[in-house]
Amino acid sequence: MLDERQLNAVIDLRHQLHACPERSGSERRTLERLRSFLEAHTSLRVQDRGGWLLAAHIEGEGLPEVGFRADMDALPVPGGAAHRCGHDGHSAILCGLALALEGRQLGKNVYLIFQAAEETGEGAKRVVDTWPGLRALSALYALHNIPGHPKGSVLVRRGCFACASCGHVVRVEGRPAHAAYPGDGANPVALLCRLALAVPGMIDDILKGDGRLLMRTPIGLIAGGEDFGISAASGRLNQTLRGHRQADIDALIAKIEAFAEAGCREEGLRCAFELRDVFPDTTSDGAAVDRALDRFRAAGLPVVTLNEPMRWSEDCGWLLRAAPGMFFGIGAGEDAPGLHTEGYAFDDALIVPAVRAFEALL
Repeated sequence: MLDERQLNAVIDLRHQLHACPERSGSERRTLERLRSFLEAHTSLRVQDRGGWLLAAHIEGEGLPEVGFRADMDALPVPGGAAHRCGHDGHSAILCGLALALEGRQLGKNVYLIFQAAEETGEGAKRVVDTWPGLRALSALYALHNIPGHPKGSVLVRRGCFACASCGHVVRVEGRPAHAAYPGDGANPVALLCRLALAVPGMIDDILKGDGRLLMRTPIGLIAGGEDFGISAASGRLNQTLRGHRQADIDALIAKIEAFAEAGCREEGLRCAFELRDVFPDTTSDGAAVDRALDRFRAAGLPVVTLNEPMRWSEDCGWLLRAAPGMFFGIGAGEDAPGLHTEGYAFDDALIVPAVRAFEALL
């Protein structure tokens, strides 16, 4: 448990992080502040692993190894970046756990992961690719503050906690022609429109009446230009695909691409596909959830069981594919502004319950 001096130090750090927001992949000042804090206030072994930090509490060889992860990047906004998701608070919470580890013998080795680039879905993949020790962890834990729920409550869900999602781009190329003789060319507009209208039926075919979530959001259908004498020769359909299960999204992508390829063959067009901002489903290990529930309740923490996964995505799903563990939430208050909104700011009152939750998992 943090004493008053330690808590004040963590709150001050959170304010420092809030004042230097940096976009995904550019968290240089943020990383340096975190490293300086850990080296000044703890005896942890701190490593810069190429854009992310690993801080280790080592008690010996052959002991169980447990990991805790926090993100550090801010959101892009006009003119720069801003902490409108609370990653400044998440990093401060993990630093609070670092202080709570000092002088303790736990019978295990503990690794604190300060991860960059969560908002783009790239940061967790970097941890997976650059730290072989991740796969040796017996458990990995991470959290996110979540507005709309009682402040300081612990939000738990078995299975999928946050949806998988990706941006899917279908590009179609044809041949230009004079607008008076469109048959001399190959215009992609009709195919792209048919494809956009066909996707809901594809989703129905995959779900077959099951109540799990699989959805698409049209982001843009762009074709041709503004020269009214030329028939369009190229276009693209941009969609966000989202669902409880990665397998459903993969099946939907396969149907979309098969539809586009068949249409292109029939109409003398060419197509190409691109995925962007890929996030897997963030799914907790069942045994880890059971252990966590027992420990949260033993610590006197208020627990809320969520009925549905969050629709937003979290790149911690990459980490939970490499190591068994659990992702959970800390309620930020029923009336708190929503994540990613202009009115949002991390509430320092969440630090103590969040550190207590992490401590309970030790």
